Amino acid sequence: MKMVRMACFSAVLVLAPLAVGKLPVPNETFGRIESALDFCSQADPDSASKYEERKKALVQGASEQEIAEARASKEYRDGYEATSEDMGKQPKEQVKKTCTAALQANK
Repeated sequence: MKMVRMACFSAVLVLAPLAVGKLPVPNETFGRIESALDFCSQADPDSASKYEERKKALVQGASEQEIAEARASKEYRDGYEATSEDMGKQPKEQVKKTCTAALQANK
């Protein structure tokens, strides 16, 4: 089960840069992606700026109001919390390896 979660998490990080336009993903997915990127920033602080770049790329083209509304939604909060909980259950070194691998896959 852990491998499935980590594989899904990796897919989220790989697909995040492909998002273009006004929040092209549902709010729950947006929350999950941002949660994963925030978690990676904490697990891999040396690459925190790269994860922040991914977050900016994800919302590129969306207005501040659209972003704020999405982040205020229940779907976003539920997705964010679920991903934080899942990732928090994983060994820190495994999370860091997965985050680093996802960054490398997107070069």
